[in-house]
Amino acid sequence: MFNSPALQKALARAARPIALIGAVGGFIGDIIQPLGNFALWIAGLSLVVAVASLVWLILLRRRAGQEIWDSLAAGLFVLAVGSFVVFAAWSFIFSVGPERGYLATNVEPIGQLQAQMLGLQKDVTEVKKTTEQTATRVAESSDVQKVQATAQAAGFADIQKKFAELQAGQGTLISNPQTPQEWYSNARLHQIKGDTANAIKAYEGYFQFNLDFVDPYFEYSDLLKASEGITRAREKMDAYYNANKSSPTLDLASARLLDDAAARSARYIAITERAPQFGPAFYELGGEYTRALGAASTSDLLKKQSDAYSALFQLEKDGQAYTRYFIDKSLAEKNLTDAQKTFDAFTQARNVTGKVDFLTYQYNDGMQFILVLTEAGIKKILFDIDNPKPTRETGSVPGLGTPNSVIGKIPLPVGKHTLYVQYIDANDTPSQVFEHEFQVRDVFATWQQQPVDFSTNLFPGTFSVGVTGAPFDQLFTYKWSINSDALDNSVLGAGMFAIPVKGLKAGEHVLYLQVTAQDGSKTYDVEKFPFVVK
Repeated sequence: MFNSPALQKALARAARPIALIGAVGGFIGDIIQPLGNFALWIAGLSLVVAVASLVWLILLRRRAGQEIWDSLAAGLFVLAVGSFVVFAAWSFIFSVGPERGYLATNVEPIGQLQAQMLGLQKDVTEVKKTTEQTATRVAESSDVQKVQATAQAAGFADIQKKFAELQAGQGTLISNPQTPQEWYSNARLHQIKGDTANAIKAYEGYFQFNLDFVDPYFEYSDLLKASEGITRAREKMDAYYNANKSSPTLDLASARLLDDAAARSARYIAITERAPQFGPAFYELGGEYTRALGAASTSDLLKKQSDAYSALFQLEKDGQAYTRYFIDKSLAEKNLTDAQKTFDAFTQARNVTGKVDFLTYQYNDGMQFILVLTEAGIKKILFDIDNPKPTRETGSVPGLGTPNSVIGKIPLPVGKHTLYVQYIDANDTPSQVFEHEFQVRDVFATWQQQPVDFSTNLFPGTFSVGVTGAPFDQLFTYKWSINSDALDNSVLGAGMFAIPVKGLKAGEHVLYLQVTAQDGSKTYDVEKFPFVVK
């Protein structure tokens, strides 16, 4: 069946039309490549025709006296097989070739013909070319968001020109807009004239080009909110985002319309994590934290605000990763200036809020600590001794309900210890764990300064001295001296006792102290206690 002079004759007849079809089909397929790989469809259709023709041939062969290779079925079969082979090859070639096809990419007249035939605008072609060039840099730098934004800004430089004309009052409405520049120009002109309905339509025309500039989406959603309500605005922006979930711009524009502040912040954070070079998300996140600080100025919120704005400023410095997402550059610059002013205004608060100071007092029956906290609205204070994960609550002040900032007295063995403290802020966010090292001594002394004596310009004060673990009614002999080890002062006192002194100059001093039990059972080593008179 497949080895006869008739078959060879059929192949010879089909070779010329197959070559002609392949050449013409390849040329046309290359030109219309931007609309899809039609060679693949023709190859599939040819395969179907080839199978049908083969069935026809088999039926003819069963009829006696028929020469099947001189039949119409044979010609159709050979032509279909040849077409399948040719267009399958073209399909592979097109799939690995340039997006606009080989001819349009390399031959300018054909490229122009392609643009006219398919309605492709020069601006769009240039942007695609720019995007392809920057895609190479993306792979080299692993910085997808940054390069995509650079590509769109470079490719649509004309939008900036059109916007400058609008700002100068030179813009005119375009009756049949085709490019994103023309759609955007019309949208802004309608907006300036107060024609909200047509401004919305023009913005929607601009959106068909899928650009990542954020301000057109913000303007559009604001117009929708004002004219049709927040629900309609949310529906429209969500529809755009759901159609292109990979776009951080659409994600951001959709997130801005959420009612709940916590939900907005969560969306902004998610955007910054998946698109860390997308400056507008950091700007919106910083603004969200600033608004939250108006309700509760916590250390946690101050840090988050600082981190968001710091990231924004660094992205802008490194590659204009905020302003390049705006057509209205003056608006972007104003936003950055306002963000910097806000950031600077909270500098003092950041330096103060969230600090914890410790005042430590030793008594014969235990240690006491007073916490000095600079954050308002604290809900709970947790502490522990020598345990870095504090879980013990300080309780609350009777009648006020605020957390108690006084810890102790707590009996502790002599030696070095660490106090760990953590608080829960007004937003139920745990603070960091603060550490305070201190020492429990056998013999202790605490200096308490009193106001200056103006007649002598010298300072009086009191030392609270004592012996750790001693009962209040046990008597001791206290020998002491200041700034020397003479121990030329002596007094009898209880296990916790006050020694008044006077006539001290401002500056650093040292108390020398030795304690002996009255019954002579124990004499403690001489202790030195540095102190400062201010």
